[in-house]
Formats: sequence, structure tokens, C-alpha cells
Amino acid sequence: MDGPNNGSRMDRDRERTLVDRARSDAAAFAELYDFYLPRIFGFVQRRVRERSVAEDLTATTFQRALEAIRYRDFRNDAFGGWLYRVAANSVVDHVRHGRRLVDLSGTDVDGGGGDAFAAALDRDELRRAMSGISAGHRQVLALRFYDDLSAEEAAAVLGCSRATFAVKLHRALAALRGAMDLDRPHRAPAATEARETIDAI
Repeated sequence: MDGPNNGSRMDRDRERTLVDRARSDAAAFAELYDFYLPRIFGFVQRRVRERSVAEDLTATTFQRALEAIRYRDFRNDAFGGWLYRVAANSVVDHVRHGRRLVDLSGTDVDGGGGDAFAAALDRDELRRAMSGISAGHRQVLALRFYDDLSAEEAAAVLGCSRATFAVKLHRALAALRGAMDLDRPHRAPAATEARETIDAI
């Protein structure tokens, strides 16, 4: 298989080919399923409390994907990004029915991707800074650094263009920098390193 790039992304051409084949070839859909299942499940589970609920929402996401792929007018641009959006919508539907959602304001950075941004941040510093920024900024940062989504995938979740997502990310990072600056008198050495890492992004 022409697998993921850097261990977390599927080759774009391979993905398009599989989506085209999956309209009539179960093996092609199975390959997409095998690649995205752990990623989508992790994305959902970080947002809902119960494993069984995460499993149900993940299954619903893939059921919708299979149904959508079989329509001739399905746009085969970025299946992965579309899949994350379907998963995010499933979580939103779940919350609308009165279920509980995990608050990502205190994101455990060790649970997401191995990004240098996350690795450099002191947990307490991050929690204080994240609680000082808007929910919208927290969502953008969580998608990019906690879920380790590409800009395209994160943009798909938010229903915006990559350019718009880049602006949102820039603003969220600026807000986080500001929140960390407010905490400067109490900053530990690890937090200083984290601030330098953010400035480099």
C-alpha cells in the first residue's frame, strides 16, 4: 500500500484512487477503513466520555461514508478531511441530545500528535493559557496540535477553506501567546521554552 506520509497521512493520489474504486469494490473501502478507523475513533473518543459511545459514533461515521461514496456526485477532493467533518458532526449531534462532551480547554498535550508545539509546553502552563482564550481558539488549536490534523482536514471539520483556517490558526496562536504573556511572572523554564516554540511556528 502507498501508505500514509509521515505515519499519519495517506498519500493523496492513493486516497483518490481508493475512493473511486470503493464505489464498487469493498476491498478498496476496507483499505480506507483500516487506515482511518484508529484516527477517527481517537478523534471522537477525545470528545466524548464513554468508549462505547465513541465506538457507536465512529461506526456511524463510516456508515455515512460508505453511503456517500456510492453516490455518483460524491466529491472526491479530500476524503480524510470530509471524514473528520462527518465525525465532528456526529459528535455535535450526540451533544445536542443532551450527552456530555469532554472539555478540551485543559487538553492533555501528551495525548495528541507528537508536535514540537505540544512537546515543549508545560502542562500547567498550557491549561492556564488555554483557559484564558476563547472556545473557538481552543478548538482550532486542538484540531491542529491535539488531534494532529492537517490544515486541510482541520478546515474540513470547521467547514472553511485552508486559507481561512490558516488565519484562524494564526489568531489562535496569537491569543495563546498573549495568554502566556499574562502569566509571565509565574513562568517556569519549561514555559519559556514553550513560548519560544510558539513564536517559531
